[in-house]
Order: sequence, then structure tokens, then C-alpha cells
Amino acid sequence: MTGRFLRRFGYLKRHGCRADLLCSHVSLALRRFQAFYRLEETGTLTLETLKLMSKPRCGLPDLEPEEIGGPGIEDSDPFVFGGTPWGQQQIQWFMGSGTSDLNSEVGAIQAGLDTWAGLIPRSFPPTGTSSAAQLQVSFATGDHGDGFPFDGSGDILAHAFYPQDGRIHFDDAESWGLSDGGGKTDLQTVALHETGHALGLRHSGNEDAVMYAFYDGERRTPHEVDIKGMRSRYPVVVQSSDSVMAVSMWALESSGGCDVVTVDLGRSMSLLAWGQVTMIDSRSDFDRDNAWAVEVFMVDGDRPGPYIFGGRHWGSDGAPSNVYTGAWTGRARTVTFRLSVAHMQDLEAFGTGNIIVLGQGG
Repeated sequence: MTGRFLRRFGYLKRHGCRADLLCSHVSLALRRFQAFYRLEETGTLTLETLKLMSKPRCGLPDLEPEEIGGPGIEDSDPFVFGGTPWGQQQIQWFMGSGTSDLNSEVGAIQAGLDTWAGLIPRSFPPTGTSSAAQLQVSFATGDHGDGFPFDGSGDILAHAFYPQDGRIHFDDAESWGLSDGGGKTDLQTVALHETGHALGLRHSGNEDAVMYAFYDGERRTPHEVDIKGMRSRYPVVVQSSDSVMAVSMWALESSGGCDVVTVDLGRSMSLLAWGQVTMIDSRSDFDRDNAWAVEVFMVDGDRPGPYIFGGRHWGSDGAPSNVYTGAWTGRARTVTFRLSVAHMQDLEAFGTGNIIVLGQGG
């Protein structure tokens, strides 16, 4: 059972040891699982590990076996990307087969999508035409044709596919409700999580994040790691033809502790780009767990070096949660700036992303 669980969710490759044996392969996989979910790393099946494994959860793997040792493993990354982000500003969704548990499932799923819409420059209108929709939502049981059969009541609640696939499936063997309790699973909580996958976020090891894989009651408010991840995936875009420009950014508690802005110059130019913080407001005693960063996060869609990584704030080597360079020079059309704080309840920051065009030829 333990080996099957670890293999299903991406921690364990196939090996030649007996299935009932706690061999070195399974022990290492348990350590990876424990590291991901911030448990004591023993490599054994501890009570807290078993309790977590037994909770209902999303069916999407936490990682793929070929990624062992990559982002999401060496440290517990706050967020990781999956798939290719949707380019449309308006992402339509279609409700296929519903559930007999509710007559208002559309409203619960729309509420989950509207939560993301409040954070990024995207809208999610429903459509009555399947062919017009980017997201296809349905309830199903057992083997429903996508290669990932549901398992009946309990265990796997739902799963989704990274963009630009668009499929989101809920297990209709579950007992769905509009709130948690009385044996019901809160549909809006699970919809918020699964639509997060459909927009390109993978699982987070932070138990307060909506992208945490395990269900433990209502969780309808994105954590700052969810917000930073989703805004990093879908930044605000500013068009500019100016040779010198600055865009303002705010990392406030009211805005999720993060701001991400892409400047589109219209064509590739030689430029100098840098970020700067103009004010820091410590809202409580400043301690070693508080931090801020302003970055040139992406250039023409790629994350530039150098960068720093490590720990639960910045994640593993190469993850999008790393802190990327503060200044960059070269040829580019688009530059994405990111300003963020760690622990937005304690610290807020204000700043700018700045560009000087050095030449327009070439």
C-alpha cells in the first residue's frame, strides 16, 4: 500500500524489491514525501505520515518520477509551475455532466474561478458550447476515459490537467456540498484547487495554501504563496513605447504580498532593466523570517540568472519561487518585474520596475 501510494504520486520509481518490504527505495521516497509536506524526515512510516496519507486528496501527482531531485524535492517549494499558461484574457469554461448531490454546482465552480480572477488579469465566463470552452468541467465515476480512474468514495476527490489541456474532473462518488460538514465535501474548496491546476500551478507543501493536495475542510482563501505563484504565471501587462519608463509595484497585505508586471515594448530592443524598492513598512517587529525581493523575473518569457534559492521561502534550484536577478541588460521585447514580501502580515513594500532603452536598431 505505501509503495503504491508513493508511486502514484510521483515519489517512487519502479524497483525490484518485494512490494511488502520497507527497502531503501521506499525509505528514500518516504523522506521525499515527508520533505515535500514538511513532516519529520525519518524515511519510515510514522504516525503523522500515515495520517496524512490517509486523508482525501487531489489525484494529481505531486511530481513526476523523472523529476526526482529537481524543483519541489530538494526543498519544499512554495509553488511550482505546470504546463503552458493560457494566452487568452477570457478563458471560457463548459459544464458537462453535473452531480445529483447539488443543483448549484455551477455556482460553486464559478466562485472558485472568480477567486483566481480577482488576482490576475483573466476572466472566466461560462459557455453553453463545449467547443468554445478552454476548460471542460465534469463529474464522473470510476474509469471515465482519461487514464486516471476514480476510486469510489474517499481518497481521490478530483483531478485536473495542466494547461493547455483544460479538463477538470470531480469524482461523483463523493458526497458534495456547498460547505464542509455532515459528511459533505465542500465543492468550492476543491474547485478552487483544481482550477488552480488547470491554470498552471502544481501542488504546494504549505498546508495553508489552496494548492495543498490534501483536503481538510473549507479552504477558500488563497495563501500568499498561491497568490505569488498565480501572479507570476499571469502578470499584468503594460504596453510602452517610451525609451525611459518606470512601473509602480505594491506588495501589500491587501493585495497578497506580491505584484508582478510585464512591460511589453512592442519589439526587441537593447535595454537596461532593474527593480528598486522605494519604501518598506514593517508592520510588526522585523525578524529573520521577514524578507522582501524585487526582481527581473522574466525576460521574453525566460527566467534569467543569476538567482538565489533554498529554504521554504525561495525553494529548490530552478524553481519559480527563487529570487532572480535584480538587474538585467541585453536585447528583449518583454521584461517582467516582481516585487514580493515574505509574511505579508509583518511587512509591506513599495517599488518600481525600471527600463532604459539603449538602442532600437538591429
